[in-house]
Amino acid sequence: MKITYTGRQVDFPPAQLEKLQGLFSKVAKLLDSKGDCEAHVRLSHERHLHHAEVTVNYHNHALVGLGSDAEAFTALHEAVLKLETQAVKVREKWRDGKRVTGPKEKLKETA
Repeated sequence: MKITYTGRQVDFPPAQLEKLQGLFSKVAKLLDSKGDCEAHVRLSHERHLHHAEVTVNYHNHALVGLGSDAEAFTALHEAVLKLETQAVKVREKWRDGKRVTGPKEKLKETA
């Protein structure tokens, strides 16, 4: 998964970056087995509050996870977790969609 960061420049320690990469790879597995997805991360800071917004396009649907917290890492972690729940819901919708086997007349003739 390609991740693009925009907005406020925040440097995370290596341990936190590994944890974020793990979360993003989990979301990539849910969305696309090839890992060709792109995530756009927007970080902003307002007074004592950090805002994080993660956007991923999946089958022409924009999945957006928002998170806010006093720390930038926690806000981004919260946004990725919300994105993960959205990805699970969309994946279930695609998987459990109605499938039509064919006209009923042909089925009756074969039986």
